[in-house]
Amino acid sequence: PTGSGKTLMAKTLAEIAGVPLAIYDATCLTQAGYIGEDVESILYKLYQEANYDVELTQRGIVYIDEIDKISKSGSAGAARDVSGEGVQQALLKIIEGTISNVPKKGGSKTMRTDFVQIDTSNILFICGGAFQGLEKIISARTTKASIGFGANVVAQRDDGSRETETNDTFALAEPADLVAYGLIPEFVGRFAQVLPTSRLTVDELVNVLTEPKNAIIKQYRTIFKTYGVDFQITPKSLKRIASLAHEKETGARGLKVILKNILNDTLFIIPERPDVKTVLVHEKAALGEEQPYLISDGAEEPECSESEQWSQEEYEEKAAGL
Repeated sequence: PTGSGKTLMAKTLAEIAGVPLAIYDATCLTQAGYIGEDVESILYKLYQEANYDVELTQRGIVYIDEIDKISKSGSAGAARDVSGEGVQQALLKIIEGTISNVPKKGGSKTMRTDFVQIDTSNILFICGGAFQGLEKIISARTTKASIGFGANVVAQRDDGSRETETNDTFALAEPADLVAYGLIPEFVGRFAQVLPTSRLTVDELVNVLTEPKNAIIKQYRTIFKTYGVDFQITPKSLKRIASLAHEKETGARGLKVILKNILNDTLFIIPERPDVKTVLVHEKAALGEEQPYLISDGAEEPECSESEQWSQEEYEEKAAGL
């Protein structure tokens, strides 16, 4: 699913292994000879990330994102599919392992271009994507409904899909499902593992908001600190923001958009209000019903509901973490 940390996992793996990582968007690629970028541009980016060291490049990691967007077109009699099936076919050789001629200075190949030879045999290729709609293909294969007395009746959702948890459904994915989705068998066969990522839970999204080094809450605290203002958010507000992102199925990247909508007006007001010392995001502000509280110096702090208040232990723990 989208926003579940696929790209972050690739970055973390490269950092642990101490090798260069090239992240590339598959939607930019086209078959050789057409307008767009050739598959060799992926290797050139890895070559750049390795600081133009060929040996290091040949031990690097390539993460190709949005791979589901280059699934082949299913319409019969359509024009040549140069950005779908054509790209998959072009990727076959470098993924399997070959010695590829990559322009030293990037760009398209010409007779006068200087090339560097890169052996892709030991480069780790990882492909990822959201694969919207794949769960329906898996459900159609795995869920068998029958008719008659004593039959196993499968519950239906409003949209007609069979009622199964998305995380559990993706865990049952097989190469045949990816072929049915639009990836060619030769391409799917080049990858030894097909692994699903789970959709983040509400509690995990709350952790994303508060715990990482560059957590969004910490970023906003730093922004408000430049104006001499303390930024606080109640525990229930954190839960509400995480629940909204979970309901919209936007994952971790949806958190930033929700917080931006909550604090956008406040960020413009604060520079004109030097008397404000604290900004407090409460539950109604998290729901978009009210603006966050602006607390002036010497003013009493607005009362929040009991479920929104910090316990002393929670306050000390969160304050230390933020």
